[in-house]
Amino acid sequence: MGAHNVWPPYVIDEYSGFSVDLVRAAFKAENQDFEMLTMPFSRAMRMVEKGPVDIIPALWRSKSRDERFIFSNAYYRNRLVLISRPEPSIHFKELNDLKGLSVCAIRGFRSEIALAKLPQIRLEKLPNLTSCLLLLSKERVDAVVSDELAFIYLQSQHTEFLSFNVHQPTIAQWPLYIGVSKSHPEAKEMIELFNKGLIQLQKNGIYEATLKKYQLDD
Repeated sequence: MGAHNVWPPYVIDEYSGFSVDLVRAAFKAENQDFEMLTMPFSRAMRMVEKGPVDIIPALWRSKSRDERFIFSNAYYRNRLVLISRPEPSIHFKELNDLKGLSVCAIRGFRSEIALAKLPQIRLEKLPNLTSCLLLLSKERVDAVVSDELAFIYLQSQHTEFLSFNVHQPTIAQWPLYIGVSKSHPEAKEMIELFNKGLIQLQKNGIYEATLKKYQLDD
């Protein structure tokens, strides 16, 4: 059983999304079933450590998470970017340029945790990217920090986001993994099964086809 917040195109719902499809296919290649729940990310993290949930199917690594989770081989790489309205313009080259601004990030994501360490930023934490972008459109925050392709996906679904700017340079590039709590009695076995299944998907073309399905193959 896996759990994650809705985070398109990686987790669109309990049945679709790049990460959902890929993790399910990798376990199926090893003759294992995979079911999925959607919920706020912070709740999913609590549930995977307490036991009702086995896997976080899309997870970035950090020092604190390395102490609590076993991670798979990376199956994708995310680009973290800054998003803002065209006016007022924001000059952005590094995180220190955000001093005095209000920035929204998804609660519990590594991006939110990293921004929380910067006291010069007024941080808003919301359960999903759509909520952050709506706050930006209402001029209640100055900027949003997001995975670039997650933003592009939502931008294609919401006309009110079309005018938003993606700033360069990229803030960070983080590999994406599945994670299993070290307290789970079968943690190592689940990670090994996923890694073996992922190798099969990369060999038989399913990995590349799943990238193309969600327009992540650029």
